[in-house]
Amino acid sequence: MKTDGPASAPPRSGPGTSFRWKTPPEDNGCRLDRIVSVHLRMDAAQAAALVDFGSVYVAGRIEQNPSRTLSGGEEITVSIPAYGPHKFFELDPGRILFRDRHLLAYDKEAGIPSQQTPFDAYNNVYAALLRFLSRKTRKAYAALHHRLDKDTSGVMLFALDRSVNATLGRSFRDGHVSKEYLALAEGSPAADSWTTDREIGKTGGRYCAVPAGRGKKARTSFRVLHRERDFTVVLARPATGRTHQIRIHLAAEGHPIVGDRAYGAKPAPRLYLHALRLSLKHPALGSELAVEAPVPADWPWR
Repeated sequence: MKTDGPASAPPRSGPGTSFRWKTPPEDNGCRLDRIVSVHLRMDAAQAAALVDFGSVYVAGRIEQNPSRTLSGGEEITVSIPAYGPHKFFELDPGRILFRDRHLLAYDKEAGIPSQQTPFDAYNNVYAALLRFLSRKTRKAYAALHHRLDKDTSGVMLFALDRSVNATLGRSFRDGHVSKEYLALAEGSPAADSWTTDREIGKTGGRYCAVPAGRGKKARTSFRVLHRERDFTVVLARPATGRTHQIRIHLAAEGHPIVGDRAYGAKPAPRLYLHALRLSLKHPALGSELAVEAPVPADWPWR
């Protein structure tokens, strides 16, 4: 292993800082945390903490074992979290909305990712759920069948038994799961109800509404529930599940979600989008199941 200085600059504290390099043949037999330590000029404890935190990938796969021995020739990627390898999120049992032996529904907090990010495998709902379940069973299991954006709050549903995965997966894929969201939209839409069919695609690396034939089909129905001077409370029912669908469709109508700066809204304390209700047939019992998450206390309208 070379020790005559790093191949890249020391890590900065800003978000999105990442480093990628290929280990030389002489790194054969070296520990991963030692290689990260030398390459990024940090002490061994810091390097080991980053590996354990889920910030290090080897050959494109997350590696959380600091003592893993490398062979040389592997591509290493390190993504530095702006807040450091700080473990701050755990599941709140009081936010569990439904649980039986097959399923668990959770009221996700705004600002917490649904699953791991490239720089953090700890502070997310899925990882926290596995830790929560492991307190009572050595064989904790949960499967993630849908996701909410980091800044969206509300209902998330997990499978707790492998036997329901196929049925539950088909329900989501075939549109047999009804989803309802609350959104605070800027301004006042002209109609009290409407449906948007704008296709969604990528332009310049970001999702947006695109002309017909240039993206994926998407449909969302909207209904006004309440109007204030500066915003309107809207109930959204997406018939498809495209990335950022509700956010994009409201922005395309000229009424972005309050706090959604990515799609043209003014700054606000949070993104005011909430997964209110999820309805489906229970994948094991066949009975109708509806789970609702209360409107967050920090909303200006409840």
